[in-house]
Order: sequence, then structure tokens, then C-alpha cells
Amino acid sequence: MRICFSTAPFSSVPFAVWYIPTFLGNLFMTMFFAVLDPSLVFMRASYTSTFYDAVLILEEHWDTVIDAVENGTIPDVYDLDYCRPYLEAQVKPNPHRAAELRLIEKGKEGWLREIWPLLKVVRASNSGSYAAFGAKIRHHVGPAVDIESYSYGATECMVGYGYDSANDHNLYRLYDGSYFEFLDVAEVESRISLRQAWEVQIGERYELVVTTRHGLWRYQMGDVVEIGGFHPSDGQPLIRFVERRGIGFRIHAELVTDRLLQDAIYSVHDTLGRVLEFVAELDDRQFPRNYGYLVELEGELGPDPGSAPRKVQEVLLTNPGYKKFTDYGRIGMPTIRIVAPRTFRAYREWRLELTGRPMGQIKVPTTTVDVVTKEWLARRVILEVGLPSVASST
Repeated sequence: MRICFSTAPFSSVPFAVWYIPTFLGNLFMTMFFAVLDPSLVFMRASYTSTFYDAVLILEEHWDTVIDAVENGTIPDVYDLDYCRPYLEAQVKPNPHRAAELRLIEKGKEGWLREIWPLLKVVRASNSGSYAAFGAKIRHHVGPAVDIESYSYGATECMVGYGYDSANDHNLYRLYDGSYFEFLDVAEVESRISLRQAWEVQIGERYELVVTTRHGLWRYQMGDVVEIGGFHPSDGQPLIRFVERRGIGFRIHAELVTDRLLQDAIYSVHDTLGRVLEFVAELDDRQFPRNYGYLVELEGELGPDPGSAPRKVQEVLLTNPGYKKFTDYGRIGMPTIRIVAPRTFRAYREWRLELTGRPMGQIKVPTTTVDVVTKEWLARRVILEVGLPSVASST
């Protein structure tokens, strides 16, 4: 048996689950029906963040789930709207399964493998900003389950499929269903900067340009990849995702990439604590303006959070433009605000309701300039670390 989260029209759960209108309700009921089936061997989600959200929801409502399994009822946890009667028709009392589940200690290492002893594979995109979830998922599934980063997709088209998806979560064989060209990021002003697949060099970085087969539309995608090699059978490039090209915001004329913003905040694991997810914004609460981080931690606050802004700044100063304007006194010290646990899970639910987009397209951006999003996140701040001159709440 298998289970999926929004990425395919087949599943071991009732079809009505796909029509549940809320993000969290969809994940919860997917996990609920999965728990009923001890023979499950395969789970798939769009991203590891989605799978991790589902695990947290199951852990949070574990006792309620077991009671519902025993009594043959649908848990009254999330609004299921018109889907509830269709789901209720699929559930019968199962005291034997409930007794098995009560023996499992939720949250301990490998506890999901005790729920599903035959589970072999969890498949979800685990490269780029999603890589932070891999280790956390490993804790829940244990060492015997393969975590595969099987595909690299974009709104425009499929980009690639995992070349060694169980062992290397950021190496993809380029998809041959579209036509890809490669814009040399080191020669963006050159007329010869656009290269074909047979002209790229291992270790070099390029921005992808794709012509799709559905209407022959051509897109400059904004994704920067590094060539990791070539497929031995057909010579297709093997690529690694590096960063999303373009600047989410800037204070002056500096050009700081998403990759550097990520490197900066992930450099403070040993002082701030392990960063699970974050958003960077232009923080204009004081002058000079600065780069502000809103961060959700994986566990407890680290041993020296007050030093984290300085350490983040040290990484950002490796960017010449950032250093120039910092030296001029026109960019201030970075700020770091800690948001409540599961804030970004709630963010995905909020964006789903707000935009009506498919669940698989709801992502936490590296940067935001949207005022409504900034205010929404600010209301969930529980602590600000660093300089005392910055207000601890907004």
C-alpha cells in the first residue's frame, strides 16, 4: 500500500480526502487513514516540509487518533466541511489496531516504522531550503527507511529526476521532455553565455532556460544549477540546485543572493539553535535599516543567542555590496526574531486559504517584501535576540 500528499491521484486513503478544503485538515486525515493500514510501504509528498508537517500533526493528536481508530469515528480536530459524511462511511471500529498503536511511544526515534513495519521509502523533494527537514524526518522514520529526493520540479515544467535519490538528495538527471539551455552566470552580458547541454562544464554554474513541449513557450527560469556530471547512458547533464536567482529585496544597491541569506542564518546553529525554517525581510524598525530574520527553531534556544546577529553579519559581509554599504553606515546590524513553534506550518495553511493555490505550490519564501506577510509573521514573534536597542516585539 502507498500514501501520497497532493502530488498524485492515487492513495491508500479515501478519495474524499483530496477535497478537504484546509491544508492541515488534508494532512491530518491523510495520516489518520494511513494509520489504519499497517501494510503501508511507500509515502510521497511534494516537499519534505509537507511530510514533516504531517508527522507533527499526527504526533500532536496521537491519543485522539487512537481513540478514533478504536471507536470507528472521524476525529473532530479540523473542519472537514462537506467531506465528513463521505469519510465517516469509510471507518469501522478497530480495537485490535488501536491496541497495537497504544504500545507505540510517539515522537521517539523510529516511531513511524513501528506504526508501519513494512515502510520502505519516503519520497519528497529534499534539496535547497527543504534540506533542513531531512535529518528531522530521519529521526521519525529511523535508519531502515530510505528518504528519496526523487524529482526537481518547477511551475514551468519538470526539471529533473533523482540520479541517486536515496543517497544524494541534490543530484538530478535533467528531464528530457523539455528543451533546456544554460545561461552562464559568470558571463551574463556575453553574447555567447547561452550554452547547449553538450557545451556545459562540470563544476560550472548556469541559469536554466527552458522551452516546453506544451506550446513551445520559452522561460528564463531563475534557477541556478551546478553541473555535477553527465549520465553515462545518454550524456544528459546531471545538475545540482544552487539557488534561486534574483534578489528578494535590497536596502541600497547591494545584490545579496538567497543562497547567502541561507548560509548566514544556518551558520548560527551552534549559538542560536538549529534553524528549521526562516524568512528574511527588510527590517525598517530603526535606522539604518537592516536585514531581518524571522526564525523557527527545531528545538531549544542555543547557548549564546545574543551573538547570532554578529555572526550572521560576518557571513553577509562576504558580499562586496553588502560590505560597502555597511561600511558607509547605511545598513545596520542584522536582527533575528524567534517565532513560535509551528509558525511556518500555520503560514502554509494561511497562504492556502488566502490564495486557493494547490497545496504543493505553497512554499515558505526565503525573502518577503509583502506587508501583510510581514505583519502576520511579526504577530508570532516570541523573542528577539541580539541588540537591546531593537524592540523585542512589534
